[in-house]
Amino acid sequence: MVTAEPKPSGTMLRIVGALLFVPILIAFLVSQTAAQWLLMPVAAVMVLEFATIAGLALPLRVALVADFALFSLPDPVYRTMETTAGMALWPFVMALAGLVVLFVAVAAKQRLIALFIAIMIGCILAARGVLGMENGHYILVALAVTVAACDIAAYFIGRHFGGALLAPTISPKKTQSGAVGGLLGAIFAAVVLSLVMQFSVGAAILVATWIAVLAQGGDLLESALKRLAGVKDSGSIIPGHGGFLDRFDGYLLTLPAVYLYCLAI
Repeated sequence: MVTAEPKPSGTMLRIVGALLFVPILIAFLVSQTAAQWLLMPVAAVMVLEFATIAGLALPLRVALVADFALFSLPDPVYRTMETTAGMALWPFVMALAGLVVLFVAVAAKQRLIALFIAIMIGCILAARGVLGMENGHYILVALAVTVAACDIAAYFIGRHFGGALLAPTISPKKTQSGAVGGLLGAIFAAVVLSLVMQFSVGAAILVATWIAVLAQGGDLLESALKRLAGVKDSGSIIPGHGGFLDRFDGYLLTLPAVYLYCLAI
């Protein structure tokens, strides 16, 4: 009698999937230039997964990849283009962003899908903006650590304590205890980072609180999109996590907020 091989646990798959991002994290730490160029393929995969979920036609998918390549251009390339053109290009980028949202809204005929692509554009533009700042790659790594701590704490505390659901009509597995755990995990990570980066502990707690709220809001937003499309994951490229959108949904709202915060201080 042949016995089936035991399947790896969900937790083990999540750990393996997370380890796949270690080289990307190292690249971000080592080189700001590498971080800027890595943004482009990440943006391309994310928008392709979105287009698949939204059921967009192939020509529109190709156009979206080209548009997001422009949105995620490294800052030095963007500045060179502005110098060559002799003018600021941001009005044209914003106009293109508006057209992208319009075309997707018309093609998909769903407000949530139009809202999601608008938020994705804002996220990628914010990431490009942060990476164009001095030591911007370190800022993104710090954000990644905080969001990861939020995700990990929310996952394990939610599984251990269970309890009332956070948003049952959107995501039947996310609990209020997990949300609180995510908040505590983000604060813990931010406080540790503040000691390393010589950042105010009080400010770190405040920023981490907003990051935890926005990260989980982005997660719920993507859950709503998947529920609308009737799919479980945005893809299957990352073991235990699904697709790139599943792994990076925590940045949809946090990145624009962090970018605005960096501009304000």
